[in-house]
Amino acid sequence: MPAAPLVQFFRRASRSLRGGGAARGARPELQAIPPSLRPVDDVFYAEWCDGRFALAGHAVALVDGSPFGVGHAPLPWQRALHGFGWLRHIPVSADADVEARVQDLVADWLARGKKHDKIAEADDVVARRVISWLAHTDLLLQTADAGFYDNVLQALMADIQTLERRWRSMPQTGPGYGGRLLALIALIQAGLCMAGADQMQHDAETALAAELVERAGAARNLFWREPDAVALLLIDLEALRLLYRLRFLAVPEFLSKAVERTSHMLGALSLGDGSVARLGSARSEPDAPLVLATVARHAGLPAVATGSHAATGSARLVHGATCVVADTGAPLASIHALAIEMSSGSAPLLVHDGLNTTPDMHGRGTLVFANSAATVTPNDASRRNTPTLEPTHSVALDVSDAATLRLDATHAGHARRGIAHRRRLTLDQNGTRLQGVDELRPLAGPTGDASTAFAARFVLHPSVSVALGDALQHVDLSLSNGHVWRFSAVDHALSVEGAVYRDGLRTLPTLQILVSSAAKDQRTITWEFARIAETSGDPAAMETAAETDPAPPRRSLADALAEVQTTPVTEPAVGSE
Repeated sequence: MPAAPLVQFFRRASRSLRGGGAARGARPELQAIPPSLRPVDDVFYAEWCDGRFALAGHAVALVDGSPFGVGHAPLPWQRALHGFGWLRHIPVSADADVEARVQDLVADWLARGKKHDKIAEADDVVARRVISWLAHTDLLLQTADAGFYDNVLQALMADIQTLERRWRSMPQTGPGYGGRLLALIALIQAGLCMAGADQMQHDAETALAAELVERAGAARNLFWREPDAVALLLIDLEALRLLYRLRFLAVPEFLSKAVERTSHMLGALSLGDGSVARLGSARSEPDAPLVLATVARHAGLPAVATGSHAATGSARLVHGATCVVADTGAPLASIHALAIEMSSGSAPLLVHDGLNTTPDMHGRGTLVFANSAATVTPNDASRRNTPTLEPTHSVALDVSDAATLRLDATHAGHARRGIAHRRRLTLDQNGTRLQGVDELRPLAGPTGDASTAFAARFVLHPSVSVALGDALQHVDLSLSNGHVWRFSAVDHALSVEGAVYRDGLRTLPTLQILVSSAAKDQRTITWEFARIAETSGDPAAMETAAETDPAPPRRSLADALAEVQTTPVTEPAVGSE
């Protein structure tokens, strides 16, 4: 709906309201509708009509027709429900019957009033609700009667005032996306959309600028190591920037820089297949992987050169068709330290979000250890083993005269065992050979009996086909784009085991390669990925390894996200907040 008719409609409010910095008794007027840039699930409404309300990866059956009467629903589902982000899934071409159905559901939420539990009043849920209602005021109010119209406005103003009261007491920095960051974005949107809210907008802009600078400069800030959360932030920052332009206002410099910096951080983690390496990061919101996939595949993430990127705690090696992203900034004692993800052309090869299923090994990390190994108990570890390595460990990345890329990183990722992990990677100038050396070394001070059999672990993307070589001397890996790689580790035992790959809302079976130390007291494992040929078996293919299928087209972020709205992303095919 065009903004001008909606502004006229808002002026027909039957009751004066106060809030958002407006003078007492003044009628709030909405002057613009914020863009909604998050991906749309085009099967959500059909499932709702069938009696299922699918949010955050959970489809809940409706008994009385209203999801707000459902008891004992999963927590992510309840948060998504009360945040009203699902309004974006309603078809843009919704007719009067669809609008009435949505309005009835919102009216049910309003009627329950104080009966809402604490989930509906959580800071980030309130902020998401403000953003969602502002972005879908045409759907909520275009055909509403005066009573419903006033009730929606009163609830919206109450949420805005709640955020105004609370945001100063919210934690200023920290991992994850939500809380103060999201509250400030919601308040700025409200200030840009509502007349008479200039002071609220100014205060929120000042605070958001300081918050973004604080996070960007914070040493070892875990937030930037969560690509899912960073993608969610990028979507909301870009929507805010577009709103300034819709209002014909100058975009604040801090906002433009934040969008550029956030895009660059995701670019540092991007792989050749259009995905973004997640390494050992946790999930921020259930729909975040879908947002991340949209940003990575459709938006113009900047091309980031080879190098070590301290902000994201990663190192990036790119030559020819091969791209490797290594986790070089995992927190102290993280089992994900020095994990790698890898793509060949437009196809993924290695991922790291797998779950080990081998019964005699344990752990989800880069290295796994035999259960029978002697380990150091946590109490002993804190008393006897004092790590001398910093949580962000030593990283050295150089380019030799022959343009060969070398990464040498050491991390105290297994401090409880009294050992540190050193990984050296070498990628040749054609991108056809990745060599690696994994080495265990003792931490400073006594370590006790740290001798233990261990294995380096490589989780394959589910699309990779595996063929075992004779006597398990090597493993051939065929990718979806025709590239064939051979994994080998001379003088080490190889095995291919089952694993589980969790890609956003999906959990898929996959395989992993384990290359084991030959003896209990061995401290080094040497391995290699070599691209051998195309699926045609032509040996000459190796000579043209740098000539790969073209990368996905890149466009500006604003244009790409606008296009996504008319061509919704439908993977995975379940509802999400």
